Amino acid sequence: MSNDSARKRAAKVRLDYKKQRADRRAARQPFALADPIVEGMIDDQDGTLNKDVLDAPIAVTIQQWDNLPDPIDGDHDTLQLEMAVVNGDDIGEFGSVGESCSYDNTSPFPTTLYIPQNDYPRDGIRKLRYKINRYNTGTPEYSVPIDLIFDKTPPWDPVEPPVAVLTGEVITDTFLRENPEGLELTLPEYTGQAPTDKCAVYYSDTVPGDGSIPPPVIYSPVPPDRKLLITKDYIETQGDGHFYIVYVLIDKATNRSRISEIAEVFVNLGVLPTALQEPVVPLAGDGLLDLADAQTGVTVDVSFTNYQVSDVIEITWGPTEPFMEPIGGREPPFSVAVPHDRLQTAYGSADDAVTTSVSYRVLRHDVPYGPEETEVEVDFSTAGPTRPSPDPDWPDPVNSNLEAPVVRGEVSDADNVLDRTDTGRNAKFLFKRYESAKAGDIVDFYYAGTLVAEATYTVVLEDKDPVERSLPWSYILEASNNPQLPVYYAIRKASGAGNEQRSLTANVNANAVVIEAEAAEFQRMYGRFLNCDSLWEDSGNPSGEAAFKVFVPPLDKYLPTGGEVNIVWTAFGGRSGDNEIEEARLSTIETISAEQAEAGFYWEVKPYETHILPIYDPEGFGQDGRGFINYNFQFNGETVHSKPAEAVVSLGTGSGTCPIPEGDDNG
Repeated sequence: MSNDSARKRAAKVRLDYKKQRADRRAARQPFALADPIVEGMIDDQDGTLNKDVLDAPIAVTIQQWDNLPDPIDGDHDTLQLEMAVVNGDDIGEFGSVGESCSYDNTSPFPTTLYIPQNDYPRDGIRKLRYKINRYNTGTPEYSVPIDLIFDKTPPWDPVEPPVAVLTGEVITDTFLRENPEGLELTLPEYTGQAPTDKCAVYYSDTVPGDGSIPPPVIYSPVPPDRKLLITKDYIETQGDGHFYIVYVLIDKATNRSRISEIAEVFVNLGVLPTALQEPVVPLAGDGLLDLADAQTGVTVDVSFTNYQVSDVIEITWGPTEPFMEPIGGREPPFSVAVPHDRLQTAYGSADDAVTTSVSYRVLRHDVPYGPEETEVEVDFSTAGPTRPSPDPDWPDPVNSNLEAPVVRGEVSDADNVLDRTDTGRNAKFLFKRYESAKAGDIVDFYYAGTLVAEATYTVVLEDKDPVERSLPWSYILEASNNPQLPVYYAIRKASGAGNEQRSLTANVNANAVVIEAEAAEFQRMYGRFLNCDSLWEDSGNPSGEAAFKVFVPPLDKYLPTGGEVNIVWTAFGGRSGDNEIEEARLSTIETISAEQAEAGFYWEVKPYETHILPIYDPEGFGQDGRGFINYNFQFNGETVHSKPAEAVVSLGTGSGTCPIPEGDDNG
């Protein structure tokens, strides 16, 4: 083949190839441009966009198209996004969105354009395409329009989805026998339910909320009938308790509904509370609850079987609000204290006995069992001035509207002062008749907390005011001295011994009692005698120093921490007379501990030769004499003396006086 023929054949091949390419391009028109790729597309069949991309410009990726111009002469193609509104079957006109861009065969691909946030809706359907204005023609080319679904509205927006409907609210062994698959719940019907919707169901013993929601027990597509099942096995695994059930709906665009309203279910498996007994109010055992009972503390005793530590007892007292208390680790009967405000409110302003109902229920995970009920008679009525209602201090017996009484001594005659001029004498109470006093009211007077029975007064409205009542010396003596000795009176109706109201308290500076401590006690006495055998613990086997032994009784009410005690032994000659043997006197100061003050302590008269033997004086006052023990100490700023202890000292024997073993150190 000649060179000329070869050249012609090669030119024809090139021409045919170009024609084939042109034919192929022509065959693709007008569908030659690739579809745009939109960021966040969840379903490219219907164009649903993920709601997470809808709060910013949306990226659209465009692939390279054919025959981009060479920029050598300044040629370029122009690219523009366009979008149209879709309303049912109607498609509106396409309009430009975002900025247009220029491209040539040196431009990088794929390229990205953006749909501005202001150019797309919160909810709605749009058609999207792009337009190319070619450098070499005035006729634009378009991509095939694609659908975009914009959806930012979750199911049930803007409210919480309604509560799920349960097949039962209390799950027991019986419920699970009748519903062996478990607990069925039905979601309420909602607008826009779609086969692609999903739901998450939560089952928790705490109230679910944003930030504290547990993993779901169910996560699945929403069934057409919206019925779901929490299985029996799962319920048993979670055990007994008070549980909350909520759900969340998630649509195709991943919009989540709010957490639904709460459904509650109570799971009580196993044996349930049974044999609930009638409640018992122990303080009403005498037939009546009175104010003294309220001050003691009113309780309700409850008994039942098959109890658990988590069970709660709910008490209702009369018409008041119920109150609750867990039984914890206690054993029946379970005693529950009744709050004062319930007692006070239930009784109200009555002035006589009121029949009051008392009931209880057992709550197991808020499921009630019972109630059981009884009735008690209650009388909190009082004599005298009324108190505030409600009274925050009730049932405190002190009524601030009752003035304190006054105590006056017979000689000192000063308000709330008793001094030594009143020693051994009766005193008197004086009190002003209180507001609302009624004939027959009873007034009891208390001195140092002791009822002065002799002073009790029955109100006679014609009596002079203030009223005077006697305070016998025996009460003053018993209470002893005290610079702040309390006195008050209490008033009551003639028929209400337990419903006292007390006056304010006055403090008496009481110093009328001359205090005498108890006498010491001689040890090892023989009848009324201290004799030779009294000198030792075992006179048949004398050992140690001969001495008379003395016990000083407990002094802890005066010297609670111990202190100094001055002990004096005085010896007298003869059976009678004031014949002190001065050289035999013994006086010592003993410092005792708190333990000795509480238990008492021992002291000895010795040495024998100095303090005992001189009493034996057969040529003078006689062979018998007397010995006295006195002791004293300081208490409340004064010297307290003991009563004397006295004994006959008889040291004579058939052969003289007491034999003292040789070697004993007695002087």
